[in-house]
Amino acid sequence: MTYPPPYEQPGSHPTQPVPPHNPSSSPPTSPYPAYLGAPTPPRRSNGPILAVVIALAVVLLGGTVTAGVLLVNSGGGDPDTVVADPTRDPETPRAQRTSVAPTSTDDDYDDSGSGDGAGAKVVYEVTGDGPVSIVFLKEDGVTPERASGTDLPWRKELTLSDDAALVTVTAIRSGGGEGSIQCRITVDGEEVSKKSASGTFATATCTKLIL
Repeated sequence: MTYPPPYEQPGSHPTQPVPPHNPSSSPPTSPYPAYLGAPTPPRRSNGPILAVVIALAVVLLGGTVTAGVLLVNSGGGDPDTVVADPTRDPETPRAQRTSVAPTSTDDDYDDSGSGDGAGAKVVYEVTGDGPVSIVFLKEDGVTPERASGTDLPWRKELTLSDDAALVTVTAIRSGGGEGSIQCRITVDGEEVSKKSASGTFATATCTKLIL
């Protein structure tokens, strides 16, 4: 015949031995997480750096002011003060006008005018070593006309049809070795322009503005 085990009261357990305490060991780590809102270490202040910069600026400015004071004191006293007369306006200098003499860079063109105008008789002349190509303006002083392979001497007469006209003739040698050419313009028998040139392809231009 088997008997049941003896009755055991609830909560009764065999006594567990207590582990020995080691004083040199580190304290146990807390099982709970650290609090996120814990204060962070304070930041280093920029106050000392700003103080050094300000001190340097004061030293530099103080040296500049001291130098200025020494310069003023070395002048031998306060400068005389000039007080302008409030009842008199300062005189404003007038701009000086400088007249520049006209210069000419092209002797082949003369625009001084002859004062003849309409009805004036114009004669073109080209002389020298030909043959040449000639270009001249007609009676209206606007329309050009050309003559190629012309033998010299050459002459052209015309009568102006306008009160103001430009008369011009240009002669260009067509080769054939060294040589020279001359052009000439007369208005009512008076010579108004004359030019000459030399060379294989020499060019001579005579011009006059008739007003």
